Amino acid sequence: MDQPLQSLSDVSGTMLITLYARAKETCSWDPIITDPKAVEIIEIFKKEIRDSKNPIHQKIVKDRYNPKLAVSMALRSRRFDRYVLDFLKRHPEGTIINFGCGLDTRYDRIDNGKLTWFDLDFPAVIELRRRFMDEGPRRHFISGSILDPGWIKKVKTGGPYLILAEGVFMYLQEEEVKNLLSMIKHELGPAELVCEVSNLYWVKRMKSRYMQMKFKYQLGMQRDAVFSFGIPDSRYFETWDPAYKFLDEWTYFDDGEKRLGWHNWLSVFEVVRKVQWTVHYQIG
Repeated sequence: MDQPLQSLSDVSGTMLITLYARAKETCSWDPIITDPKAVEIIEIFKKEIRDSKNPIHQKIVKDRYNPKLAVSMALRSRRFDRYVLDFLKRHPEGTIINFGCGLDTRYDRIDNGKLTWFDLDFPAVIELRRRFMDEGPRRHFISGSILDPGWIKKVKTGGPYLILAEGVFMYLQEEEVKNLLSMIKHELGPAELVCEVSNLYWVKRMKSRYMQMKFKYQLGMQRDAVFSFGIPDSRYFETWDPAYKFLDEWTYFDDGEKRLGWHNWLSVFEVVRKVQWTVHYQIG
């Protein structure tokens, strides 16, 4: 197996699930999102991880993920694409900062030839990115933690800024998220933030042994990849600082995607509709 794959943490390793989901959806009969790069990478990885004992690797190799997983993750990817495209309509030469980028290929899908893009993730992840993707005059990779303030000086272009956090904040502690948003406000603000969040109710339930076993069975996620941070409602960040302004939100059910099947009926229950969802904020 390729060494960088072996060195991924439990949390970083979950990026393979989203990569697999985008590849799977791309190969479907009516794809929500088209990501040929994900197909290319996942086929290479399948050969390299076929003998791995990692539960995520085995589910990918044996194609054992629920098909609705690819649909839901493709819906999320498309929605984040649309947030970026809307931002670029208003700010064609804006700066995008992609937290916990994993093997995301959004830059290739939406580049308008004018934007500046920063992908930020842990060293082992950035090493993998460089294996399959190239930096350029407007596309930059930053190796490190989003909690380390060292990245701030590297992204200061003068803005305007849009920060993306897709599948990131739930793995942090609340105080870490607070400090991160405060740092953004003081160092970059004003900036827009689009981030996926988890429901505090479900985050608390995930601490139980039963829920951890369920996550491992369904997704192959290890103990360290269990969610730590959740919020009770979309306006929660506003309670931290009057400079944080809630703009809008999106849930997996908002697009009315028929391929979610009977799951759509569950959306009438708020606690189910917002197990995980996305919020859009103005910071500063």
